[in-house]
Amino acid sequence: MPTLPSPLEACKLDLLTPDEELRAKYPLHLAERVMRLREVYNLWMANPGMKDRELRDTIMSRFRVSQSTAYSDLTVVHQLAPLLSQKSRDFHLLRANEMLLETYAIAKERGDVRTMQQTASTYAKVNKVDEPEEAAVRFDELAPQPFCATTDVTVLGIKPIPDVANYIARLTRELSRDFADITDVEFEEADLEENFLFPTEAPAIDAPDQP
Repeated sequence: MPTLPSPLEACKLDLLTPDEELRAKYPLHLAERVMRLREVYNLWMANPGMKDRELRDTIMSRFRVSQSTAYSDLTVVHQLAPLLSQKSRDFHLLRANEMLLETYAIAKERGDVRTMQQTASTYAKVNKVDEPEEAAVRFDELAPQPFCATTDVTVLGIKPIPDVANYIARLTRELSRDFADITDVEFEEADLEENFLFPTEAPAIDAPDQP
């Protein structure tokens, strides 16, 4: 038996499918869920200022469902909103282009040059044809910077210390007098108790004392 899609996936595919086709495609409970979610989405779009709790109460009273079901519907609608808004923008862009082309064709038949110019300008603006196209970056044409190692601190804008080698030696002697015990520290293996911190087996739990 084929696995049924989730309500969200079914809505992504068939939110705008007619009711009869939904009933023919899905089991009745899933078809009715998609139809209800469509109504909830349309209700939310018609009342964008409606709070979630208000929408929850409306779903419960209108469709006679439980509070948990109403919250589940809200979750699906919230996930659908950004997907549908993007699809709606593409849809309206397509319709706008169709109307502009149709207007241009009618104006051309009538010899209305002014309307033709305005329609062409609007078409270019809607489709952002009038904006310069961003040139793609050709990474293979980027020249590597000629960096090289140097001990010259003036390249950083720092004033060099005169006779820096002797300055370092003198500073080392002065600090060594105060901190002689850390001048030369031998390596010691860190005692992290790894067997205790990262045991291969779960530690045994002592059984509770019996009365």
